Amino acid sequence: MLKKNKFLFGYLLLGATLLIVLSSITTRSTPGIAAKVTFRPPGDRAPKTSSGAASRDASACIANQTGAAVTPLLPTTNIGLTMAERPTVFVYVPQTNAKKAFFSIQDEESNHIYESSVSLLQKPGVVEVKLPEDAPGLKIGKNYKWSLVMICTADLEPDSPFVSAWVRRVKAHPVNNWDATLESASLLAQIGIWYDTLSTLAQLRRNQPNNQAALASWQELLESVGLNAIAKRCCLAAVSKQTTD
Repeated sequence: MLKKNKFLFGYLLLGATLLIVLSSITTRSTPGIAAKVTFRPPGDRAPKTSSGAASRDASACIANQTGAAVTPLLPTTNIGLTMAERPTVFVYVPQTNAKKAFFSIQDEESNHIYESSVSLLQKPGVVEVKLPEDAPGLKIGKNYKWSLVMICTADLEPDSPFVSAWVRRVKAHPVNNWDATLESASLLAQIGIWYDTLSTLAQLRRNQPNNQAALASWQELLESVGLNAIAKRCCLAAVSKQTTD
């Protein structure tokens, strides 16, 4: 009962915050001035499990080990919220010898929900993995751990290096159509919906590769959660849309 009340309180608080932010954007927005994308962490923490949610070093696959390592694009809490039934996750992958990675997602009881292989580019960039329509949808209020395992050799090995992180789906709010705009990204960031903020900015950058405001907002968002080194590298090239096999 306590856990259910905690989730209920969280949803009510999220809804109240959303209405406040909507009012603020409506009354203060000025034509010609881009919305500022400032992420406000909701205070959620990654679940404590025996397998651990912290990222492991994947340097064995990295061609140049002087730069940033394989890193999930997340706040330091290692968990982010989404309103999407099938969200998109993002991982920075430096120049690597691996041609593929193994992606999987499981619930808190370690039940596998979805798994697939992901093709990697032979240059540094952000790998974007979206759960396809045939994948089971995430349930509202539940925590899920996703992992990206680097395939450094011919086959996936038990000790293959990996990174992992958490996602929690929250109830969607039908007050905005969430188009790929800076205004939508700004709103999502202010109410603490991390994955959808990133996804919105990534789509905006693909649709408008010369949009300097979108580029600056992407960098600003990553820097706001301590991903400074990746922010600088990511802004030199477009986000890479990866497809699963």
